[in-house]
This record gives sequence, C-alpha cells and structure tokens, in this order.
Amino acid sequence: MSKDQILLVALNAKYIHSNPAVYSLAAYANEVSGNVSIAEFTINDRYEDVLRGILMRKPEVIGFSVYIWNAEFMKQLIEDIHNIAPQIRLLAGGPEATNDPETYLNWCELVMLGEGEKNFRKIATCIQKGEDLPFREMEGIAYKEEGIAYKDSEVIIKEPGPKSILDMDQIPFLYNRLEPFENRIIYYESSRGCPFRCSYCLSSLEKKVRYRSMDIVKKELKYFLDQKVKQVKFIDRTFNSSSKRSIEIWTFIKENDNGVTNFHFEIGADLLTEKEIELLSTLRPGLVQLEIGIQTTHLPAMEAIHRTADNAKIFSNVQRLRSAYNINLHTDLIAGLPYEDYERFKKSFNDIYPLYADQLQLGFLKVLKGTDMYDHRHEYELIYSSRQPYEIFATKWITYEEIARLHRVCDAVELFYNSQMFTRSLKYLENFFDTPFSMFEEMAEYLNQHQLEGVGISVKKKYDILEDFGKEHGADDTFSLWVLFDKMLHTHQSRRMSARETFAWPDGEKTYEFDYTNIHPVTMEAAFRVACSDE
Repeated sequence: MSKDQILLVALNAKYIHSNPAVYSLAAYANEVSGNVSIAEFTINDRYEDVLRGILMRKPEVIGFSVYIWNAEFMKQLIEDIHNIAPQIRLLAGGPEATNDPETYLNWCELVMLGEGEKNFRKIATCIQKGEDLPFREMEGIAYKEEGIAYKDSEVIIKEPGPKSILDMDQIPFLYNRLEPFENRIIYYESSRGCPFRCSYCLSSLEKKVRYRSMDIVKKELKYFLDQKVKQVKFIDRTFNSSSKRSIEIWTFIKENDNGVTNFHFEIGADLLTEKEIELLSTLRPGLVQLEIGIQTTHLPAMEAIHRTADNAKIFSNVQRLRSAYNINLHTDLIAGLPYEDYERFKKSFNDIYPLYADQLQLGFLKVLKGTDMYDHRHEYELIYSSRQPYEIFATKWITYEEIARLHRVCDAVELFYNSQMFTRSLKYLENFFDTPFSMFEEMAEYLNQHQLEGVGISVKKKYDILEDFGKEHGADDTFSLWVLFDKMLHTHQSRRMSARETFAWPDGEKTYEFDYTNIHPVTMEAAFRVACSDE
C-alpha cells in the first residue's frame, strides 16, 4: 500500500454525509504542496477497521477533524495511534478540538483553532520541505511550549486573526471530481459567520459574515446543475442575511433549474422580504427546502439566548410559504432553554404546530464549551451530559423526568408527523384533543404502555397503531377513513402503479384513483382524483 505523507481523517455520522472541512483543507494545501490525502469513515464502522485503515496507509502526519458527533471515537483513535505509532505526528482541528485544545494536546503536536486552510497549507508546505513548524508566527493554533513529551508544559493558545483567516474567494472548489460524492449529500459554503449571537451556538463566535463572490458562486452552482446533482446543502448559517444576495441566488437556480437538483438553505423566516416570498412561491416544487429555526416562542427564553426574531412575522411568512406547497419546510424547536418550563414548552409547540411544516424537529439544548450558554451553566443550574453531545438533563426550570417525557414526545412526532405518511389523519385527529401537544403526549404514553418504543415497526403496523390509538381516544369512523386515505397515498413502493378505492364519507360515497407514478416532491403523496361516476 502506498504511503501518505499527510493524511486527513474524517469520521462522518452516516455514509451519505461528507466532510467539507477536510476537502477544503486538502484542496487549498495541495495547490502548493501536493502531499495531502483524505480518509473518510463513519461512526458506524468497526473501530478496529478504522484504526487499521488509517495505520495501513503509513502516514507521516495525521490530521483529525473532530465534531460533536465523533469526538469520543476520535479521542480513542488519537490516543491509540499515539501509543501504537508515536513517530507519527498528530494534529487536530474542528469545533470540538477548538474548544478543548488542552485535551487533544495530550497526544497531538498542534490543534488548529477555527478555520484552518491558511494554517494547514503552511504546515503541509513545511512538512514537505522538512522544516520546523513556525508556531510563533502563526495565529489560530494551540500547542505546548515544550512539546507533547512534557505533559505538564504550558499550553500556548494563539487566537485566530488575520494570519489564519482566508478570503472566501481563495477557497478552492471542492467538487471538480464528483465520484467520491456519488449517492452522498453535497455540502456547499457561500459564506462564513453568522449575524446572530444565539447563546448556545458556536457559530455565534464568528462575529462577521464573509461572502464568496457571486460570480464564483453562480459558476459553481451551474456545475452542480449541469451534473444533475441530487441535493446541494448550503451550510451558510443564515443564508438570507443579505436579501439582495439570496434573491440573486434563488433567481439563478430558478432560471437554470434542471428538474432534478434540490437545494437546502437555513434561513431566518422573519428576515424574508416581500420580494423573496414572491420569488420563492414561483419555484418548481422540490427545487428548494428551507430550514427555519424558531427554537422557542417564549420571550424571556428568547432574550436569554440573544434571539431577536419577530415571531409574528415568522408565522406570517411561513404560512405564506406553506400556501404555495412548493417548498419543503422544516421548523425547529429546542427543549431545555432558560426560563422555559415544561408547560411553557408545550405552548411553544402548540404555537408552531399549526404552521404544518413538513418536518417539525424537536431538539434538546446542548451545552457547548466556548458558548455563552456554557458560561451561564451555573446560573441556570444546567445539568447535562459530560459526554458528547453534551445534551441537557435538567435545568432550573425543567426536571429530568420532564425532559425524558419530551424525548418520548419527540419520538412520537418523528414516527407519525415527520414521516409525512399521516398528514390528513393527524389533522383530523386533532379534533379529539385539547391541543396538538396533548395529542402527541398521549401518543407517546400509548407507545410506552404498549411497549412500542424503540422497536422496528413496519409501515402497515404504523397505520394500525395510529388507528387503534385514535379509537382508544374517542376518534370516530371518519378518522379510520382518513387513516385508510393516507395509507392509499403512501403505500405504493414498487408493488403497483395505480389503485382505486371507494370511501364512504359522512357526506356520501366517493371513489378515488391514485397514481403512484406521480409523487409530489414536497408532500411525498401520490397524485389522486375523484373518479367520475360513470367510470
């Protein structure tokens, strides 16, 4: 097997994911050094296979890209490689290493803080030439003055500055070869930084938003469109922080739409202008999906986490986006925020549920070192996991038992709402509960009592479970018809191309024809029509 001089190691959450950071580091460094290779694995791979896969390549230097989802795996890898092959020089970077450099410096020679392209290119060039690394000349790094052989030596932290920050236009395009990304999500970065200061988010630490030139962005997006890439996920933190820019990009992808590619954007819904909403309403169904982080509707919680969003405007804009039904919409809530107890979280849920987004993502607060939330952990009496992802167990306002109950509610939402298989039946079922939250709360309890949590459930069984749950809570025969209707819209797979079914609704009998060759790209439902009486 050939020997790599420098090997960058990425450990992704799933096979369909990729790590744009290591590709960017390698591409920028290889413009001058040509000595950097990449090895990608997933956290689901066997540990021994990953360890052996790295060491068999016999690198002189290994760089590890450490994130919240892979940190435990990575720390074990780094320590074991340090012990097995102490002659290999080890480097670390990524959010987890940036915010805990002291830990990684137990085994690594250097930790890169924040973005690393400029520093890594300097490192790769020095290694190629056999020169010492110029630690004292660099910014955005952490190292030990006496080297890692001296465990008690002082850690030197040099914060990122102009010497370590790269002009966005100098970042090479990462996808000139698409073969490594076949059947995987393409991540694309047109800006860095975030204009907001959310106290739980590491992105808030980069105060200024830097943009890639529009001519370059359009050229690269055109490449994706010409290649008919399935999905491009923008990793810009708030894509529409510049309305002029978002309009120009959305107009470009509309004018060059290939009928296949989907673009994912994370936006601030309250920032949307009239012109943006009008433009979005004209896009092909499935061309765009939008992720909208609402997080909470409780004003004291919003103030504590430094969010200034206008919720009334968010609701109005999302409702307008929803009315066109051409965009896949994701809304987010976070449980465990300061000043929000269990009852107030219910209200946040009930406030945003009527938006009927395609995905309602319930997350739980993560207390990340380096954030403002971490600095307030004692004041807020935050109890959270000492292991990644540092998820909340309890706060001054919410108990562990209540958080555990919310996890079960989250599972019920994921199973029945986010699957998009029960849209009509869930909407009808709401009539038999005081609030949407109480419906899912009861659903979670039902799953728990019937020992259906955490088990594999077939598609057919899911419909049976929902129907039985509804009947147990007073739903009428019309609810059973809606369950059957949803089932007809979704249970096509490869078994059939069309179907016909008669429904005895309270207002009369109707026969429907379902066309499984025509699936809506947003609702994921089969096209259907009412059959004429003489057909």
